[in-house]
Amino acid sequence: MELSSAALGLGICGVVMSIIYIGFFTYLFFMAGNFAPAIQYMYAIVYVIGTVGLLLSLGWLLFSFILLNNAKEDETGGKRIIKISVKRIIKIGSFIIGTIQTILGCVSTLASIGCIILFSLGVKIGEVSAIILVLCFLWLIISIFFLIFPASLLIHGIRTKSSGKLRAWIILQFILWGLYIVCSLVSLGFSDLIPGLASLALNCLFYQYSNGMVIVHYNILLKDDTAMKMEMNRMNRNFPVTNYIVEKQNPTAPYLPNSFMVYR
Repeated sequence: MELSSAALGLGICGVVMSIIYIGFFTYLFFMAGNFAPAIQYMYAIVYVIGTVGLLLSLGWLLFSFILLNNAKEDETGGKRIIKISVKRIIKIGSFIIGTIQTILGCVSTLASIGCIILFSLGVKIGEVSAIILVLCFLWLIISIFFLIFPASLLIHGIRTKSSGKLRAWIILQFILWGLYIVCSLVSLGFSDLIPGLASLALNCLFYQYSNGMVIVHYNILLKDDTAMKMEMNRMNRNFPVTNYIVEKQNPTAPYLPNSFMVYR
């Protein structure tokens, strides 16, 4: 698949999904009072979630529109609204995905530590509190894993242009995606069928979108690495280095880089 076609698909998917999320968080923001009318702190939690989600969805819509516009202009040769290459947009999108995962890992880690402290100090020692503490410690371990996982693989892989780290991230994401589907299908037996299927479908689309963004960037890195190796092989064939002599330079002359060395 050509880069412009893949970027076009990601742009269309991003626009559609961001509009869906904008509608959901708008509803959550304006209908927050109906969820917990008797608990004041729940108002603040729901409002914060709705506001942050709405801002992120609007930013996602803008990003997807820029990607869609640049992908279309690459195919038609038209005028771009913002002059930025599709490769750079894909790289930025992949970096944003890793950053959001890291932030969510930090929030989840802090929340699990807070729950451990809360239940340790505020709940009487007993069978129920012990089970809750075990679950909180398990939550903490999983949160730390998700905190380290994207930072060490996705973000560092993008910064260092390491296709190996990106490949490991993609494989682990597909494993986690499979586990999520299994757990979601099992949980459908204990919840409403229609909302559960709708949530599963939407989350699967988001999972595929985020994975697709990183996979496209991974393929870009592979293509660039292949092109660089082919160019190096071509240069080695055209300019075989069997023996070289670096001529003595005049001390008063300016420094000459390696490209000015004389090969024989």
